[in-house]
Amino acid sequence: MPRIKDAWGIEVGANAIKVIHLVRNGPKIDLADYDVLDFKQILTTPDLDVDEAIRGNLGKLLSRHDLSRSTISVSVPGHMAFARFAKLPPVELKRIPDIVKFEAVQQVPFPIDQVEWDYQVFQQEGSPDVGVGIFAITKERVARLLSNYQAVGLAVHGLTLSPLAVYNALAYDMDLSDDSAGVVFMDIGTSNTDMIIVEGGRIWLRTLPIGGNNFTEALIRAFKLSFPKAEKLKREAGTSKYARQVFQAMRPVFADLVQEIQRSLGYYQSLNREASLTKLIGVGSTFRLPGLQKFLKQQLQIEVVRPDGFSRISSQPKQAADFSDHAMNLATAYGLALQGLGAERVSANILPKQMVKQRMWRAKQPILAAAAVLMVLATIASGLRLWMDKNDFESNYADIKPAVDRALAQAMRYRSEWDEIDQGGVDPLEQIENFRRILDYRDVWPKLLEDITLAATALEPQPETLEADYAQIKRIPRQERRRVYIESISAKYVVVAEMPDEEEEEDSESAPEFRGLTPDMLWGEYDPTVEESDDEETADRSKSRAEETGIQPPSFIVTIRGTTPYANGPKILSDRFIGWLKDNAERENRPYQIDTDYVANPLISAEKVRDVRVGPGGRSKSNQESLTDLDPASRLRSRAAPGRAADGLGQGFGSLMPGVDEASEPIGEPVPLIPVDPLRDEPHEDDWQFEIQWKIVLVRPELARPTEDPARQTEEPSPAEQVQGSAEASVMNNDAVANVADGKEPL
Repeated sequence: MPRIKDAWGIEVGANAIKVIHLVRNGPKIDLADYDVLDFKQILTTPDLDVDEAIRGNLGKLLSRHDLSRSTISVSVPGHMAFARFAKLPPVELKRIPDIVKFEAVQQVPFPIDQVEWDYQVFQQEGSPDVGVGIFAITKERVARLLSNYQAVGLAVHGLTLSPLAVYNALAYDMDLSDDSAGVVFMDIGTSNTDMIIVEGGRIWLRTLPIGGNNFTEALIRAFKLSFPKAEKLKREAGTSKYARQVFQAMRPVFADLVQEIQRSLGYYQSLNREASLTKLIGVGSTFRLPGLQKFLKQQLQIEVVRPDGFSRISSQPKQAADFSDHAMNLATAYGLALQGLGAERVSANILPKQMVKQRMWRAKQPILAAAAVLMVLATIASGLRLWMDKNDFESNYADIKPAVDRALAQAMRYRSEWDEIDQGGVDPLEQIENFRRILDYRDVWPKLLEDITLAATALEPQPETLEADYAQIKRIPRQERRRVYIESISAKYVVVAEMPDEEEEEDSESAPEFRGLTPDMLWGEYDPTVEESDDEETADRSKSRAEETGIQPPSFIVTIRGTTPYANGPKILSDRFIGWLKDNAERENRPYQIDTDYVANPLISAEKVRDVRVGPGGRSKSNQESLTDLDPASRLRSRAAPGRAADGLGQGFGSLMPGVDEASEPIGEPVPLIPVDPLRDEPHEDDWQFEIQWKIVLVRPELARPTEDPARQTEEPSPAEQVQGSAEASVMNNDAVANVADGKEPL
């Protein structure tokens, strides 16, 4: 909201209407004008039409001054309203209005819907204590009060209590702060006295039923005078030759006033044990009574002061002398004008809410009118620009049209060509996608061989066993060589609800045929915008999907067979080879995952070969010993050990010779064609033969494809580089298909 530049404060007292006009001049506030309009008769005179007297003086005010464009604030006497003070519990600021409303219902002695009320929160900075002042007046009194202003056409913007206006005036003029010493403000009016206690940034007020009329009535009783003569005698008591007698006549009223003040101070002290009040400042014409200031100082034992004027507002030199005589009678009007300018300390406004809203809308009408004008201008400007653009377009259309027609013709030609391509009704994008999917899972087997290599490396083979220097190999006792020789690797593809039995594995027709399955049917719906949290979560979702549909994702049963010369072969295979598979079941950069539930019960068969002369495919049952020290969860199965090939054939290569089967005798003179095993002369009767089986489950194609793109792979050592020794460490994969270290010499 824009800052208010000027404001009028109007106090309707019993003797006169007092007004002040203040103007904001930058950071300063100046006195622009003031006036005091005395009533012909005091408003407490019996049988006097009070409303008519007030309207007459208000009309006189409007004839003297122009108030039409200023903010107007008026007051209601303290004895006509209610002021209650309470302490709130420590709560959030947003809950204070609700708690204050509850307190108002409890404190105000009228139904809350029959009063106009407002409140002010008092809280020192850094203090948890929150105090609140609740100020209210009945709607009936407000309506009667405002009717006088409405009758003369005077718009009121703010309504507050007279004692609050006095506090705003003196607190501003004295520049009080939260750290200022406690002080009492006293405004002695015609019928009542407003007492305001100010301490620590908080206020407390009470209206006493003693005013200037009480002193006048004491003189009437003492000297049998009329009211006007007694009032004149009271005002001139300081210069009258009967000053002593006048003071003696008014002394009982002085005593009653002091008694009421002491009672109020005592009550305040009971509420605030640590209160310290050091000064009383009095305003109002009655405070000029002779002896009153001295009497209050003696009785209350505190400093009593009556200021001569206001120090923070400046006035014209011609006004200064006259204004100082009326200043202390204008304290209420001064505080009202400050509230109109927004410079008040307590901003309680008990004007009806509906009237406040009307004032706000009226204040915004110029802004709304300006906004409407701007909107109309913007609309006109937009229409003008549209008309100009349309004219430009039409003027250039003849030049543009040929180019547009050529572009349209070319577009139609492209459309026709596309229709010819798509005349079969098949979307080429589907064909393109199918071609692209041909490459899906192309790295399953390289990655699988890589995992087998790493699992074999987990046995920690001696570096000498990985080289082609067989003399070095023979220096290591055969039963201490931590090596495996893989003879065969096989895999069986399966898409079934449950794993087939062992007998069903051999029968391809027993497996159900799943055609037309989509990735969503196998793995569930895929949202590429959701980043996978971790492999474990992905595996859990795949398992839950399989449990719901009964269909597992595509998988392979992988079986490897081979031998190891290591003395404790079964244990090292179970602990290290199978242990590596379990520990690395879910690895990054793999198009599959190892089913840990399946590998947890691996099919392992191992046996010692004691008769090295057994031919291919044959075995001597009496010379074989079944293993019993394997993992108890493992399934054992006896299998015929591949015999050592005779007459120069390498181990396990009998079935590779054309025309030879495992049960027949080896053909003659195969030495030039088949590499000779340099270690064939060593005793093999204590070697272990094994068979290990596990299951891999393919991941979604969308997740498998990044593993096939080298550009997306992380830079890490390849599996071959992780094998201790040289890049030719892949000799572990198959002893039968031996690598040649130097390109010439066979293993």
